[in-house]
Amino acid sequence: MPEHSTTHPLGHTRTVVAADHALVAEDTHVTAPLHGWEAAEGAVLISPAMGAMGRGPGFTMAVATLGGGARLATRGHGRERVVYVLAGGLSVEGTGLTADSWAYLPAGERVEMAVAESARVLIFEKAYAASEGVAAPGLLHGHADDTPAEPFLGDPGARLQTLLPGDASFDLAVNRFSFDPGVALPLVESHHNEHGLFMQHGRGVYRLGAGPTESWYPVQAGDAIWMAPFCPQWFVAMGPEPATYLYCKNVNRDVMA
Repeated sequence: MPEHSTTHPLGHTRTVVAADHALVAEDTHVTAPLHGWEAAEGAVLISPAMGAMGRGPGFTMAVATLGGGARLATRGHGRERVVYVLAGGLSVEGTGLTADSWAYLPAGERVEMAVAESARVLIFEKAYAASEGVAAPGLLHGHADDTPAEPFLGDPGARLQTLLPGDASFDLAVNRFSFDPGVALPLVESHHNEHGLFMQHGRGVYRLGAGPTESWYPVQAGDAIWMAPFCPQWFVAMGPEPATYLYCKNVNRDVMA
């Protein structure tokens, strides 16, 4: 639960849930014990439950605080997870992961994850979409610093890191996008990919939706965003420091079916 100093006594919040997008501001995050975890509490930021308002997301995104002794064992329920370490550290199958490390936990495999002291993590989870003739990926982990930060469409002020491999076995991409102050996406994007986004550092303005849902939202570290397929989207970083966000999207599957 956010500290009382961040609450608004007049009931104001930036949180909005629309038919094709949502902004979930940090001041509305509500924590609770997470199912399947030990010594852990978290806030579910995006989930298919948003479908009551419209199309609804096809994935879940959550932030969790893990205490000493926290453990998770994935179950064979057909759901894949990506766990990104925001702070602290944990181990996956005995391999230590520090801040800005990540782990891909494959669907249908049991993977042991444990915390010695404490950790804060971001979690993306969705049902794995198999592709005929393509083997599903296995357990994988890495660190953001090991991934090159490529200028986006030639702009060195916008740097994109692609964390997961891009081969056909993966139906999910998880990327890290950093913007220098004043740098913006070069166009308003609208495409078939669905996005879940978490502001890791800095602040800016996100433009989402079109027509009756079009809005320009101030965003800052700790906020979460859902963007439905074809939801128009654009971002500009503002403030004295760079802005960085983490996001997931569906990839490598037949969208013409």
